[in-house]
Amino acid sequence: MNDTSAAPQPPQAASESGYTGYGDPVEWERLAHAQALRFAPHVEAAADEVRAAENEVAEAREALARARREAENRAYQSDRLVFMRASVADEVEALSRKSTPKKLRVAYRYLLARAAELAEGEVTGYRADLAEQQREQEHSVQACLATLGRAEARLEAALAMQRRVANAVREARNGLTVLSEKLSAQGESLGSI
Repeated sequence: MNDTSAAPQPPQAASESGYTGYGDPVEWERLAHAQALRFAPHVEAAADEVRAAENEVAEAREALARARREAENRAYQSDRLVFMRASVADEVEALSRKSTPKKLRVAYRYLLARAAELAEGEVTGYRADLAEQQREQEHSVQACLATLGRAEARLEAALAMQRRVANAVREARNGLTVLSEKLSAQGESLGSI
């Protein structure tokens, strides 16, 4: 006569909850639920980080597309200051050729006005160059490519972290299964852990 009631039963196929057939299913489900609650904030935080990294990649791709469109549409623009500098130098030379005091005064006033325009243009040009350099550092195709690279690296790191969190959850679940099997084999219940 075989008494199979005392021997541990082989595990049934794992249910959706992970219950393997060892021990009291109600106790196992209670512990599994408590475990899920304990890991929920970490799983959600990992998912939030992945979403944030995905958004960062999407924004970087949009910025890169904008920068490429701007680079394609940017027309050549000559520097008018080059011509103004030459013009002022020519006016100084022309002033030296004037022979009458009246012509000298008129030529000097003209030279003075052109030199003031040149000085204003130099300051404005300097500020425009600085602004363009800043824009290039932040919004050029190369800057956007670098930003995209950093965003993609952050996304890869976030996904790796999310996988490690999932592995920690899975290991805890595996530990609960082993605990259940061991205690069931010894005729013990899961009880309160």
